[in-house]
Amino acid sequence: MDMENKTESIPLDMVGEGLYRIITCMGGKGFVRKLAHMGLYPGSELRVLSSNRYGPLRVNIKGSHVGLGRGMASKILVNEIVDEKKFTDIPITLRDYKEGQKGKIIDVRGAGKFKKRIIEMGFIKGVEVYVEKYAPLRDPIEFIVKGYHVGLRRDEAEKIIMTEPW
Repeated sequence: MDMENKTESIPLDMVGEGLYRIITCMGGKGFVRKLAHMGLYPGSELRVLSSNRYGPLRVNIKGSHVGLGRGMASKILVNEIVDEKKFTDIPITLRDYKEGQKGKIIDVRGAGKFKKRIIEMGFIKGVEVYVEKYAPLRDPIEFIVKGYHVGLRRDEAEKIIMTEPW
């Protein structure tokens, strides 16, 4: 085996924000089964959205946001995905943006009255959105869309698929 191509597995609780592939899940059958039901199994790809030294990790796995405690995350070994172009499972949502970032809308998920209301506010495919600020408790979020200041709850912003922020 070529040692230059081998990357070391790291416990999920030790990584920062970024893209990772699960190598193995350590623990009993019940624990591994619970992780698998959450979409966390060897070979699956995930994006770590927030990771600080204390408290839970927030990850995006196949479009769903999942909170993991440090103990649970320490039993999941991952490798970093270096080539982001190969990483296609997880869409970036407007909720994932930080203050001062902007990007373009790729798609608006949802249906019925919600989708109609969002479109009427200007959240249309191809439109540029700027994150102005978060409320003190991080909900709601203020955006600038077509020159107008618009507020959305985090669960609403999660339904708007975006490009990589710049």
